[in-house]
Amino acid sequence: MDAREVLERYISGDIDFKSVTLCNAKLAGAELIGIRLSGANLQGADLLFAYLTRSQLDGANLSKSKLGGANLKQANLQKTHLRDADLHGAILQRADLRGADLSLAILVDANLMGADLRSCNLSGADLRGASLRGANLRYERRIYNPVNLRGANLAYCDLRDIDLSYADLTRADLTGAKLTQTHLRGTIFTQAKLKWANLRRATMIDTDLTEADLRGADLSDAIVASARMRQARLQKATLYMANLARSNMTQADLRGADLREANLLETNLTKADLTDANLTNANLFDADLTLARTKGANFTGAKINDD
Repeated sequence: MDAREVLERYISGDIDFKSVTLCNAKLAGAELIGIRLSGANLQGADLLFAYLTRSQLDGANLSKSKLGGANLKQANLQKTHLRDADLHGAILQRADLRGADLSLAILVDANLMGADLRSCNLSGADLRGASLRGANLRYERRIYNPVNLRGANLAYCDLRDIDLSYADLTRADLTGAKLTQTHLRGTIFTQAKLKWANLRRATMIDTDLTEADLRGADLSDAIVASARMRQARLQKATLYMANLARSNMTQADLRGADLREANLLETNLTKADLTDANLTNANLFDADLTLARTKGANFTGAKINDD
């Protein structure tokens, strides 16, 4: 079956094309609303700006396909193969992408608001400027695996109000990303770039930020308790009223950081660089400051052990 036959049959009222083979099909701009292509082979297909609203594409092979600007709103893309696909500017609002393979996919400026991305593989994907606000990425033990975002580019993404708990963002780029009020319990940010990211009021309990770049990031009112932040770069970061209790900040670079009224109870700051940091009214009770650099730091009103 070729693209022309599909279009002719669709126009005549046929919408069921399950398991068909349409490799490299030319369907740019086609109106295929509600079409059923479950399990179809569409590898390398040209679907630029196609209308695929509410379509059934679950289990289909769309690897290396062109879906830039396509409308996939409310589409069923469960376990769909989209590896290396081009979805630049695509509309995936409220689409079901559970278990889909989007590794190395281009999703620059894509609309993924309210999309279901549980168990998705987004490793190496390019999501610059994409909107994921309200998307479902929750990890549910024994039902859905954590989302894989290793090495993904999420620079300037809108990730507000989502749950990325236990997701793997090792070496991901989240420069300037909006992460306000996100749930990041146990999330892995090892060597991730979070420069200038907005993490105000985020929940980051047990989060792994080892060697992460958080220069200039805003973590005001964030809960970063029991986090692993060894060798993290936090120069000029805003940690105003942040809860960093019992975190491991060994060798962290906090030069010029704003730690006013921060809770650093029992925090390990061994060999940390606090040069010119503002720790006014911070709680440093039982914090370990062994070999920490404190030149020019402001400890006015800080709570520190008497001994």
